[in-house]
Amino acid sequence: MHVIDEFEAWAVQATPRLFRHARLLMGDWQLAEDLVQDTLAKMYVNWHRVDLDHNPTGYALQTLFRLFVSRRRRKSSGEIATDLIPETLAGTRIDHELRLDLARALAELKPTERAVVVARYIDDRPVAEVATLLDRSEGWVRTTSSRALARLRVNPLLAPLAALT
Repeated sequence: MHVIDEFEAWAVQATPRLFRHARLLMGDWQLAEDLVQDTLAKMYVNWHRVDLDHNPTGYALQTLFRLFVSRRRRKSSGEIATDLIPETLAGTRIDHELRLDLARALAELKPTERAVVVARYIDDRPVAEVATLLDRSEGWVRTTSSRALARLRVNPLLAPLAALT
């Protein structure tokens, strides 16, 4: 298979997952699309170095997280809340209001806190992997996740979840 064909096949398969993560991080559909596009561009440029047997999607997610954090360090941005969410799997029952409230609550976190929460609890990555992903220490990841979760627990948007526990 030709290198370009390999990349295209991988990109078609990986883009939905990359977009879900980008949407949670960015809080805006168009900004998430831009982040995924930039991630795919970096992957394409470095595709010759990617080992297809060792999780290229994980490498892409790492690139996506680093691009996200890098953008947030360079400039402050005004996030725009939206009621649009990606389509869900057919037949899956989801509380859309709760999902929107979670997206809004995540948007209120600092970008680095949001990146940690998404990586740790939505993507279910271990502390060591998140530390590597974000180029931080494991202690920083634990502290940041603890603070972010504390902020989410007292967020009034998530009060219905607190009542369930």
